[in-house]
Amino acid sequence: MLRVVLGLIKGGIIGAAIGLGAFRLGLAGGVMGFVVYAAVGALVGVLGGRPPWRQETLWTSLIKGLFGLLVSMGLYWGARKLLGQTHLSFATGLGAPDQPLVDIPFLLAPLIGAIYGIFVEVDDAGGSARPPSAGAPPAGNPPPARR
Repeated sequence: MLRVVLGLIKGGIIGAAIGLGAFRLGLAGGVMGFVVYAAVGALVGVLGGRPPWRQETLWTSLIKGLFGLLVSMGLYWGARKLLGQTHLSFATGLGAPDQPLVDIPFLLAPLIGAIYGIFVEVDDAGGSARPPSAGAPPAGNPPPARR
């Protein structure tokens, strides 16, 4: 449960930071929207779960980032199809522009980042301790003496 909450927080913060920056730069929809959400997924993939400097190889973080890029672009595409003209009236009351949800990256990017962040954190939950091999004697015990 802790991993789910941690993934939600990490992904949400990364998504909010990128979404707010994209909104300030005017990168809200269309092709640039896909670029924004690709950046969200890539950064959540690289920074989510175990950090890159704690991984066994650099490739692990790069593959999570590439997979996150594709997943987040797919989630954005799905959101455009399902929520295309959905407006959030409470967000307008808080100062967000009166635009569809998919055109306001500081609202949608934290959601997409949190979804992928949960996946990455839960995926990295497994320990890296390897079980002893079948032919090796247990640690601390000397091998049996031969006669």
